[in-house]
Amino acid sequence: MSVARSMEREYLFVDGGCLRASVRTFCRSLFGDESAYKPYIQGLVGSFDKVFYYDAISGREYRETQEAYAARVQPEHERFERIQALDRVHVALGKIVGKDRRQKGVDVRLAVDIMTHAFRGTISRATLLASDADFVPLVRALVNEGLHVTLWHPPQASKELMGAADSNRPFSFRTDCHCFSLDEIAPAFLSTGFASRQIDLSDQGLAYFIKASGQQFSGAWDGNTLTIFKLAPDGQRAEMINLIAPGSTLKNALSAFQAIHGWDVANDGENWVRPQSLHYRDQSQKGTGPSS
Repeated sequence: MSVARSMEREYLFVDGGCLRASVRTFCRSLFGDESAYKPYIQGLVGSFDKVFYYDAISGREYRETQEAYAARVQPEHERFERIQALDRVHVALGKIVGKDRRQKGVDVRLAVDIMTHAFRGTISRATLLASDADFVPLVRALVNEGLHVTLWHPPQASKELMGAADSNRPFSFRTDCHCFSLDEIAPAFLSTGFASRQIDLSDQGLAYFIKASGQQFSGAWDGNTLTIFKLAPDGQRAEMINLIAPGSTLKNALSAFQAIHGWDVANDGENWVRPQSLHYRDQSQKGTGPSS
């Protein structure tokens, strides 16, 4: 059977267990706490026409009463209801069973859905957020039938699975920090981007700079936005980057900033970042006076 001609439409299929495990791994390595942040599903949507999210409800424990079980999993149901309410997002659930806490019914449901969309011609491209080698036969079958498959994968993904896809898109904190959340309602981090602005320091601000990691840095933290300045070799200008991190600690904001932008500020930034806004003259606002 061949894939019918489809419109240029791309769906994202998300293995929820893989996503949650990936977020825990990044949180453990960057922040020392695997539960520091949670996945932000809205952050995954991007330009995809639809997102199909597959996850599992915890199974009933041995000798656990039905009433106790229902109360225990109620927060899980509420979480999935919030995800289902998002625009363009659809949720399919299995169950977590057994001593090894394996998902049951999730992989099969995902495979059936993506194959159905492919054969009906409703999509021309598919992105799969997954890491398990169990998906290799599925990806190979889709590729052989002419569908372009992108694997969005964490660092620990199966090499065989990566090789089966047409293209690969690493899931990393640097590029996907907007997919992390404190409360699953809003993103935990929003960066102004990798491009930096040049700040004129000819008449102010030099006293705030200290030498750290071989560079001259200054910074400010108001509990919502982390602003880091890096002094240029001429000593009169600096690059400036903002990271919006509402609700985060300064320590976590510094770790996130370093992971995203590469400036070595996490180790000792708490010693020199000032707890208030700093005022510098933006080169793009000449003649307007210090920015506020």
